[in-house]
Amino acid sequence: MLRPGPAALTLAALAIVAALLFSGGPDPARAARLAALEANLLVSEGSWTNSAAESSGAESELLLAPALLDGPHVTATAEGQATLRLGTIQLALGGGEASDRELEPLARRSIVMGLRSFAEAERHLSLSVDGEQEAVPGGAALSLRRVDGGLELSYRPSPSEDSSLDAFRPWTPPGSRSLLPPVLAILLAIVTRRPLLSLGVGILGGSILVQLHRGANLLPALGQGAIDVPTVYLWDRLVSANDLYIVIFVVLMLAMVGNLTRNGGIRGLMNSLRRLAKDARTTQIATWLMGLAVFFDDYANTVLVGSTMRPLTDRFRVAREKLAYIVDSTAAPVAGLSIFSTWIAFEVGTFAAQLPAAGLLTTDGYQVFLQTLPYRFYCILTLIMVAVIVFTGRDFGPMLAAEVRARTTGRVIREGGTPMVSDSATNLEPAAGVVPAAWRAVLPLLGFVGTTLYVIASFGGAFEMSAGEFFTLTGITQVLYDGSGNKPLAIGSAVGFGLAALGTVTANLGIGEVLRAAWNTFKSMGVALGILYSAWMIGDVCGALGTQPYLTALVESAMPAWLLPVALLLLAGFTAFATGSSWSTMGILLPLVVGLSYRLGADLPIGSMGLMFLSIGAVLEGAIFGDHCSPISDTTVLSSIASASDHIDHVRTQAPYALTVMGVSITCGYLPCAYFGMSPWISLVLSATALYAIMRLLGKKVDEAPTPAEPAPAT
Repeated sequence: MLRPGPAALTLAALAIVAALLFSGGPDPARAARLAALEANLLVSEGSWTNSAAESSGAESELLLAPALLDGPHVTATAEGQATLRLGTIQLALGGGEASDRELEPLARRSIVMGLRSFAEAERHLSLSVDGEQEAVPGGAALSLRRVDGGLELSYRPSPSEDSSLDAFRPWTPPGSRSLLPPVLAILLAIVTRRPLLSLGVGILGGSILVQLHRGANLLPALGQGAIDVPTVYLWDRLVSANDLYIVIFVVLMLAMVGNLTRNGGIRGLMNSLRRLAKDARTTQIATWLMGLAVFFDDYANTVLVGSTMRPLTDRFRVAREKLAYIVDSTAAPVAGLSIFSTWIAFEVGTFAAQLPAAGLLTTDGYQVFLQTLPYRFYCILTLIMVAVIVFTGRDFGPMLAAEVRARTTGRVIREGGTPMVSDSATNLEPAAGVVPAAWRAVLPLLGFVGTTLYVIASFGGAFEMSAGEFFTLTGITQVLYDGSGNKPLAIGSAVGFGLAALGTVTANLGIGEVLRAAWNTFKSMGVALGILYSAWMIGDVCGALGTQPYLTALVESAMPAWLLPVALLLLAGFTAFATGSSWSTMGILLPLVVGLSYRLGADLPIGSMGLMFLSIGAVLEGAIFGDHCSPISDTTVLSSIASASDHIDHVRTQAPYALTVMGVSITCGYLPCAYFGMSPWISLVLSATALYAIMRLLGKKVDEAPTPAEPAPAT
């Protein structure tokens, strides 16, 4: 089979970029549909003015969501519950009268979604809506219009009053150009194998397109776009406390591991693990088991397992690409499936507010999440795929080549490959004269895990609950919802680093050695942190261009109902792949899924509830799949950092396995469940059998090389 070279790939990339750059905006019908989809943004965002005061130049700072919730159309039904009566919604979106009538239900769902989200987040209020499907007499009357430069949503609190609340939000319908930044960055990363440069070009190009999108001419757009990269996109991330906590967490965790290596803790732990890890195969099994054990957060899983197991996998000549794959393929799937993780709070929060559209309460979110678990085919099968690979010792494709190289030559990194951290950070040896002791590693790791969980419990209000309130599924998940975030991880990593430093001091190495071991990690983080920040920045650029709603509108067209889960799966996968963010993908797609899937499933064997569970699972799984395949995903970057792997090599070797699992998930899972109503448990058995058969057919065992006395060089 012919394989295109770099020149052909470059020409293809340029052709795609040119096609996107010179393509026009969406046609009026699609633009109107996009406006209806984004009506929810006007509920709680935008500059609000009172039309009766416009003549005097006065401006009110009122927001529509609280104005509606406090208005005459809302009735409190119980503690923490209320009902809104929603009347007519008039549209003037530029697609014509027929189009406006067709889009009214879409705009209505979007507005209801925004109201429910605001009520849940800001008022802790469960909001029911009379008139969610069609107007009710005497309900709140709204008007959504496209005006010069944006969208306007109006609400008249009382029919007897002439005044209304008018929200204006600058808005231009996104077009195919919104795909340019991620497409450009991904293609350049594949062709050049220089992810930081590729991301930088994508960010710069996207920033210029944002200015063009807002109506600027070409030359001013070039100048302002270049200025906005450092002053807007980078600065916003530098001053973000949430991002800073992630950086602190990563740096302190790696500094902790540097000290654990220097004070003999890692070597002592390796000596203890030798009873399990006797060769390359059992070392990979131990890595997989550690990945399953760190269930509460994907970031913690990635950095902790990768950094801890790397010396042992190097010792037994396991390719760094293989380590990165095991780490990456256990982190998000385990955290995404766990009912006691920081993920469940976000996952449930994105769809719980929409459950009344399916006749459920918003408080049923966790129960619905449990119902989706059997339909989480990609995550479950990814964990099974890793197990099949590590237990059978079989690989195929570029991963097999990497493993053969590592076993036969001792090069755990491809010749010419660049690890995401420097040799000084990855090849630290215990100081001379230090007696290895496993407790110096175990104590900081337990301190990190215990402190993180304690801080989550504290922030989540666990200590204000009674034992009966806390020790329930609802109580524990509520604590995780309120207490999760990056700050607990940063605090936990600080405690872990402190205990690791204490171990270094008690090993008679002194404070100077603590600082040297930490500095060896700090100075290696430049490129890695640059890629991490760039991944965040390109996500912000995509948000400004409307990449995600444009992708949503592309797929949201007439299709057989049984194809909906697969369409959502592919849309979520491509969106996460293009933007590098699984969470933002979930956030944009899940709120639209509940009502849509519930209505379409009525005539299918799986039923309305079944299609809803399957569709929610499809979005969650597609987002994680796209995240696994994307070179601009932050968790993919962190896997390369923790495993000290060449980043593009990690993406290149992991993608065939991820695509294999996705293919099996579709053919044995989503399609038969949606079309025939097959039990998800039967689908899981068929899928696991298919994966094992594929590995037996395509996979080959790697001949074990003799175990070296010292770790193989990472050249």
